[in-house]
Amino acid sequence: MFRALAARANYLAADRPDVIFAAKEICRLMAKPTDLAMAALKRLARYLISHNRVVHVFAAQEFNKVLEGWSDSNFAGCLETRKSTSGGVIKWGAHVLKNWSTTQSVIALSSGEAEYYALVKAGSQLLGIKAMMRDFGIMREGRPVRLKIVTDASAAKGISQRKGLGQVRHIEVTTL
Repeated sequence: MFRALAARANYLAADRPDVIFAAKEICRLMAKPTDLAMAALKRLARYLISHNRVVHVFAAQEFNKVLEGWSDSNFAGCLETRKSTSGGVIKWGAHVLKNWSTTQSVIALSSGEAEYYALVKAGSQLLGIKAMMRDFGIMREGRPVRLKIVTDASAAKGISQRKGLGQVRHIEVTTL
């Protein structure tokens, strides 16, 4: 029963940015459900009953030349695995195009490193959406779109603006 309900929560999370993190954490517990996992699922169900509807409004807006990606992470948020969670939002003007909450595949050794991995994820998502916009014909000659990544982590900004590793020696090679 737990696995079936967790899968439904995961399905709902695709359209509900307010429950995406909770659904992700519940789905991580599907392999070995516990009483605490069931309590978390019940808490999510109570939230969904009290907030049963989310309306996404896409009002008309002028052509925006900036595609923004917002990223953040929590360092070692999982107490068992010490893995961090990356989260982010892709916006085009006032419209939210994509959001995510994912557990990082590597164990970050510092909060700056965890924020850097979240920054790389946001950059990757931005490049993918820019390519999709080009395929759809939204971007063409005379209508360029600039990419902008927003983060609150000065350490992640510093790592991302370096040429080479600098003093950081433990960053995953795939994110360089």
